[in-house]
Amino acid sequence: MIERLARIPVEVDYGSEFRYRDPILDSKTLTVCISQSGETADTLAAQREAKQKGSPTLAICNVMGSMVTREAAGTLLTHAGPRLASLDEGLYLATGFACLLASYLGQLRGKLSPEAARHLMLEFHA
Repeated sequence: MIERLARIPVEVDYGSEFRYRDPILDSKTLTVCISQSGETADTLAAQREAKQKGSPTLAICNVMGSMVTREAAGTLLTHAGPRLASLDEGLYLATGFACLLASYLGQLRGKLSPEAARHLMLEFHA
């Protein structure tokens, strides 16, 4: 969504694989760390590597005050509640946050009009 709406290149990695590929990062690269608990070792290790290489990090997380949120430059809280038997609610919320972030970045870069962003969010909620 970020590539399509904001025209920003995106790479997606699992936290467990991120550090092993020695990613090329700098201060102009935003690293988005997505975590339900905010305490997953692989996610934290990836976040720390990104920060060490100069990349600011944004945490999308369910738990305010968790390690990933404390170490991030910014945080979006999902407020999904505790994870029980189903991941559906969390996945729905994470998708919504991705859509919101992509829409915001698209508008910020002048690639998406406010009307188009509003329509996109209405379609997502339908």
